Amino acid sequence: MLCAGIDVSKPHLDLALLPSAAKPTRLRFPNTPEGRQALLAALAHHRPVWVALEPTGAYHLPLLKLLAERGFQVALVNPYHLAAFRKATGERNKTDRQDALLLARYALVYGESLRAYTLPPEALRELKALVGYREDLAERERTILNQLEAARWAGSEEVIPLLQQELACVVGLLGKVEARIQALLTALPEAEVLLGLPGVGPQVAAAVLALLPPHLWGRAKAAASYAGLIPEQEVSGKSVERSRLSRRGPPLLRKKLFMGALVAVRHDPEMRALYHRLLSRGKRKKQALVAVAHKLLRRMMGRLREYYASQLAQQVA
Repeated sequence: MLCAGIDVSKPHLDLALLPSAAKPTRLRFPNTPEGRQALLAALAHHRPVWVALEPTGAYHLPLLKLLAERGFQVALVNPYHLAAFRKATGERNKTDRQDALLLARYALVYGESLRAYTLPPEALRELKALVGYREDLAERERTILNQLEAARWAGSEEVIPLLQQELACVVGLLGKVEARIQALLTALPEAEVLLGLPGVGPQVAAAVLALLPPHLWGRAKAAASYAGLIPEQEVSGKSVERSRLSRRGPPLLRKKLFMGALVAVRHDPEMRALYHRLLSRGKRKKQALVAVAHKLLRRMMGRLREYYASQLAQQVA
């Protein structure tokens, strides 16, 4: 069995091809359109069973799209899992070439349990980009408002009009982005299903649909694990048991679910009862809200599961 690992950086694509019982092949290509095509040609020649990639910001996205379109079986390896695998194998060196080889080894060892990446529909890719951009704009709006307040207190009359002009531009862009997000949500039947729940507004629904991989929609336990809303326990011998949030998934997804939990506690009697029950047991407010966020996400996945079941029943009928 032949597996490939690709370490992606801004300037380079390092490829390692690892057969079951032979020396690895290592190649390097520039991370350019021409370099990506050359890498695809090398993969087409060797025909690996798996191509393992580690997500690296935005630098891996053009290659990932090409690999999916060409029909390669791609595994996006969670950085947390790869770091644990590095420790387990005793690998000390961390270079681009070594990382590519480590990814190939990972695919070789865990090939039977890996899940192949599927390219999301164009609407979901656009939604993901817009959700991230909206968050950047909202953060910039908050920054400008703080700068305006500071400028007024400092009497910086020259700066205030410039900040007001920038603020108007950011607010205008926010309106356009939110209108486009709303249009995309209107076209997604899953969004209508989710928006019927207390605590789930357009921002929460958009974040869940954009940041949660489609193969997890309707799978409550797997979705909560991906979002990083499950606890990690540490118990060793006579040491004190420790439990903390895993925080493995997208931070923005957890942030939006936390916002939804705040709304749900105010407007949903069941969620409010859960929140106060946890407080009465000695939980801190933030811990109780995280538990509500967890339950909110599981509810959303339950709704999607019911929706898909009803769609399947209609098709069978």
